[in-house]
Amino acid sequence: MSSRETSITFPPGFTPLERILLTANGNVQRILSAYYNAKIVVKIIKNEKVSTQAGVFDREVDLLLQDKVCCKATSVVTISNAKYQRMLVEENIAIGQLFRYLNILPEYELMNVERRENGAFWRRYTLKSPGIVCDILEDFPASVFELEPNS
Repeated sequence: MSSRETSITFPPGFTPLERILLTANGNVQRILSAYYNAKIVVKIIKNEKVSTQAGVFDREVDLLLQDKVCCKATSVVTISNAKYQRMLVEENIAIGQLFRYLNILPEYELMNVERRENGAFWRRYTLKSPGIVCDILEDFPASVFELEPNS
């Protein structure tokens, strides 16, 4: 599914809410926040520059509903714009937030989705705009819509 397509057919077994997450174009945090009516925090686990010649970063983040993981994301981000690199490194801005701060609607392409045997599911997709390319793998627990926020 690319950003110009308006429909997609998934393999059987995905709920409507799961399909919404699987087609989100950089706004999973906002969707989960709206669903739970609670703050979803992006915890940066790893943000390492892997190339000295280009702005290529290996990133790993957890999206947390309080202390519960809603999503684990790993990505390779290639940035040729110095301002974007600074925001990612010095200001610790998450990828989805970066596009919102810059008021950019990235080109989105869903590469693959799959359900694991334990009920969890994942997707691989790309987000692209001038100066930044993101290859992202997101893992969602089977219970992503059944978490209970702490009182």
